[in-house]
Amino acid sequence: MAEYSAQRVRTKTRAAVRKREEDVEIEEMESGELNLIPYLDMVTNLMLFLLASVSAGIILTQIDTTLPDQAPPKDSSKDPPPDQKPDDQPLKLVVSIYDNEITLWSFSERVGTFENPEAQFKRTGKLGDVCDGPYMCESNTCDSDKRHPLNPMAGTCVLDTAEPTLQKVYDYHALNVKLVEVARRFYAGKARKQDTYAIVLMADPSIPYSAITSTMAAMRCILPKVGGEVATCAMPSDDEKLKTGEPISPDGKFYDTARAAYDPEKMALFSDIQFSPGFRGKQ
Repeated sequence: MAEYSAQRVRTKTRAAVRKREEDVEIEEMESGELNLIPYLDMVTNLMLFLLASVSAGIILTQIDTTLPDQAPPKDSSKDPPPDQKPDDQPLKLVVSIYDNEITLWSFSERVGTFENPEAQFKRTGKLGDVCDGPYMCESNTCDSDKRHPLNPMAGTCVLDTAEPTLQKVYDYHALNVKLVEVARRFYAGKARKQDTYAIVLMADPSIPYSAITSTMAAMRCILPKVGGEVATCAMPSDDEKLKTGEPISPDGKFYDTARAAYDPEKMALFSDIQFSPGFRGKQ
C-alpha cells in the first residue's frame, strides 16, 4: 500500500470536497432546488449575535423608572355611563383616617372632595370624656360605674393604671351620624343599588387596629346613642328567596336591594368596605 504524506492527504481531501460541491451545484441547477442549510446557519448565527448585543445593552444601561407619587385625577370618573342616570351612580365615598382627624369625601365629588371634604372629625376620648365602651377612650378604659355628669346613661374615660399607654380615638359617633345623613339624602325611600354600598377606607400606617375596627363599625350600621343598647341592622343580600318572596327576610337581617325600600335607620349604611393604604398624605 502506498504511503501518503499529510500534504497529499489534505490536497486529496480538498479536491474531494471541491468535487462534491460542484456535484451539489449541478444537482441543484438540474433539479431547480436550492440548498438552504448554509443560509439558515448564517441567519441563526446572526440572531445569536443580535440577542447577545440586546441583552448586554439591557444589563449595562440604566433605565429611569421613577414613578409619580400619585396618579392624576381621571375626569372620566365624574361622567356616568350612558345607560345610568347620575342619581343612580355610586357616591364613591372615602373615609380617610389621619393622625389627628378623620375626613369624609368622595371621588365623585358629590359628597365633598379631597381638598374640601364633606366633614372632618377630630380626635376625642380624653380622660374625663363621656363613653359607653373602651373604644371611645384613649386610655382604652371606660368606667361605667363613674357616670358622666353630662350623660347619666354613659360612663367616663379614666386612666388605666396597669397600662397607662394612650391610643388614637376619634369621634366615631359623629362620623356615623354624618353617614346616616348622606345615606338618607341620596337613597331613603327607594330601591338602592348594590354597588352604592361600596366605600373606601384609607388609613395611615400609624393608625391602631382598634381605631380601624371602630371606624368600620361606624360605616356599616347606625350606632346607638352613647349609653344606649347595642342594635344591629339588616344587610343587603343576593339570596334568590328574597327575589321571589318578601324582599326582607323574616328575621329582618337581610333584604333584597332591588325591591326593598331603603331605610337607613334599619338597613346597612355602607357595608362594602374596601381597604386602601392611601395615595395622598396629610399631616
